Amino acid sequence: MRKSLADEVRALVPVEEILAPRVGLVLATVRESARCTLFHLGEVLVSEAKVRVEGVPGLGLIQGRDLDAAGDLAVVDAAWNAHLACTVGWPARLGAAEATLEAALDREQASFSSTRVEFETLDQGKSL
Repeated sequence: MRKSLADEVRALVPVEEILAPRVGLVLATVRESARCTLFHLGEVLVSEAKVRVEGVPGLGLIQGRDLDAAGDLAVVDAAWNAHLACTVGWPARLGAAEATLEAALDREQASFSSTRVEFETLDQGKSL
């Protein structure tokens, strides 16, 4: 879906590349609940890109090594924030894609449920 949206934007308006897609590291920070302090969990590999569409910047940041996805997401982000005419139908398209994905996840979850085993860890009422 991201590829088709980004290609749609690229076909309509020029896309200025601010930062070419590249791989980087982001520090993953979490809040430790007992003391309410920040804890640096480690680094996460990301792909990032920055573009400008009609003067509006867009950022694509995705976990893992996928430079094409980062570039496409940056274009989509910039187009959405620039309120381009082509984005008017995006909510409906994304909603349909979300429904399809949810249905696939539900089917997958149902297949797992059929193999679920319930273990009883305590024999009630039986003595040795």
